[in-house]
Amino acid sequence: MERTIRFAAAALLIGIAACGQAEEPPPLPTPQPAEAQTWFICDAIDAPVLLVFERSGTTARVAQYEKPSGAIVQRTEYTIGGQEGAAGSVYTTLMQNGAEAGAIRQLNPGVLETPAAAYTTPYTSVRLGQREISCRWLPRTRLMGFTGRRTIVVSEDADGDLIYASYDFASAAAAQPIDLSDNGRSTTFSLEARDGREEVRPGGARYTFQADNETTITVVTENGQGRVEVRRRRPEPTQTEDLIAYVEGDAAE
Repeated sequence: MERTIRFAAAALLIGIAACGQAEEPPPLPTPQPAEAQTWFICDAIDAPVLLVFERSGTTARVAQYEKPSGAIVQRTEYTIGGQEGAAGSVYTTLMQNGAEAGAIRQLNPGVLETPAAAYTTPYTSVRLGQREISCRWLPRTRLMGFTGRRTIVVSEDADGDLIYASYDFASAAAAQPIDLSDNGRSTTFSLEARDGREEVRPGGARYTFQADNETTITVVTENGQGRVEVRRRRPEPTQTEDLIAYVEGDAAE
């Protein structure tokens, strides 16, 4: 089961690249503060959109971010209805004005190839009105979040080694869904780095990856906020992006 998704401060500064000197792009959009307990993130793998679900009692609020701009374009409120199980899935109904207006599908971890790989709840798709959206889900996810320019995932492979993957919003429109092991669903990554190191700290953690001989990428969480730092040939970050929201996964006991 995953811990609560946490919202960070305003996203700013410049994008991440594996190598070379990046030119300064326009400022990142400023995220809106959360007013309810965040439920989960659906990063669409078949549409240029990312959805953040907040939950307060029986009320769900959905914030829609568009790609490639990363800007929030819509907020919608639903009443959370009943749940129904079918063929290893659980469907949660979303209601508006007393009528069904959508649904959330999640898999029962017991039906996965490796049930213990469900560090986060496998939310596989959402339906809002007539629109069906497939969600990114990776097995053994330690952290999944997004900045104003990309989705970030820190996960483990089957041997427990840490993997960093980013999925740039700029190329989201051309992305194609792909199947992964252990029932994972994603798209081709924009950047991947393996053999990461984890440092647990009071109130958070640091995940560090060597992207190339000169570039180090660090994903930091602390006191409910998160950020991605890039260092090139020096100890000070040369690039930083704040996480607008993120969810952390827990390994099975």
